[in-house]
Amino acid sequence: MIKVIKLITGEEVVGEVSYDGTTVIVDKPCAVMLVSAKSTPDQHSMALIPYAAYTNGHTIKIKESSIIWEADLQEDVYNQYNMLFGTGIQILTGKNPNTSSLNIVGN
Repeated sequence: MIKVIKLITGEEVVGEVSYDGTTVIVDKPCAVMLVSAKSTPDQHSMALIPYAAYTNGHTIKIKESSIIWEADLQEDVYNQYNMLFGTGIQILTGKNPNTSSLNIVGN
């Protein structure tokens, strides 16, 4: 299941999360970053950047004790992540899922 987790370091990581005892396995992890536009520095958007992209198989294991919280993603963030890193299947709502303010950086 694709989730966002907050680490004790303050980082927020999005990825395909599974559990193995006291270890959380995150496949295709991305870090969540706030980005401001040069033209409007007081307005921020969110970007996903590859997290530990240099790892073999792009999978990381995190000790459960290093996680503060985890949560399900909002539909537009889920759809954007899934388009680039997952199956491409999107959750449809009354709005167009491709009109999110989410920016994806890298791959």
